[in-house]
Amino acid sequence: MNIQKKTQYLFEDLDLFFTRVPVLVYHHVTADGSTQDSSGCSITVSQFEQQMRFLYNRGYQSLTLMELLDPLLQGAPHQKKAFALTFDDGFSDFYTHAHPILRCYGFNATVFLVTDLLGRQSDWDGEKGACMLTWENIDKLSANGISFGSHTCTHPYLHQLSDEQVWHELSTSKKCLEEKLHSEISFIAYPFGESSPKIRRMAKDVGYKAAFGVMTGKPGRYNWWRSECGSRDTLRTFSFKLTWLYSFFQKTRGWVREETPLGRFLRKIKHKWLLSSAL
Repeated sequence: MNIQKKTQYLFEDLDLFFTRVPVLVYHHVTADGSTQDSSGCSITVSQFEQQMRFLYNRGYQSLTLMELLDPLLQGAPHQKKAFALTFDDGFSDFYTHAHPILRCYGFNATVFLVTDLLGRQSDWDGEKGACMLTWENIDKLSANGISFGSHTCTHPYLHQLSDEQVWHELSTSKKCLEEKLHSEISFIAYPFGESSPKIRRMAKDVGYKAAFGVMTGKPGRYNWWRSECGSRDTLRTFSFKLTWLYSFFQKTRGWVREETPLGRFLRKIKHKWLLSSAL
């Protein structure tokens, strides 16, 4: 790989690449003693409370995604001890378990919703049968300062869809949320954290101000990498995820995966496996 291409990768969206504000992503927050999923994406109430107490006791400030984005657009520095919280999918346990803890510590969050399944149960690979938030839940959460974004209509693997289907997933979910919540929906999180350059361009064209993934694809404003938090995280692991060193580790790992022959080969194998498992 030539130096120009390396530089283009490392310095695309320069301010975003070097921002030290961690964006954390959660999925399930489950009752203590409940069975944890094998993927490690769920976290118990006690673990979540411990992590939020850790942030609160050390003086961290909770930013909304707009508060995170605006300084980058304006070239202003972020607070040194700040973070942003996101929750993917819109499971009902956010309402029952996570939100009371956030209120206790005065933290906000953005929940990314799968619009076609609200009030029903999840039906995608790895997380079938979980109860989703209802519109009544969402109205109450919105009144208490919780923000919302799109997680598409049906939670598909976007890269397996046609351009028309991707556009529908991105645009229809945005329109649905805006009509229900009477406010602009500025952010989307890609299902399974997966996107492509074309999908990221489409997210921009639909009208989102930024989009979020999880350490796959080239990082940038329309593929903002987040740190996944789950049941395997000790408090020491969690605290490491707040540091610039972890952010650097993420970016370096991503460069190897996306920009080296071995990394691209392994990604291709993963996509083939995902496609075969969905059939």
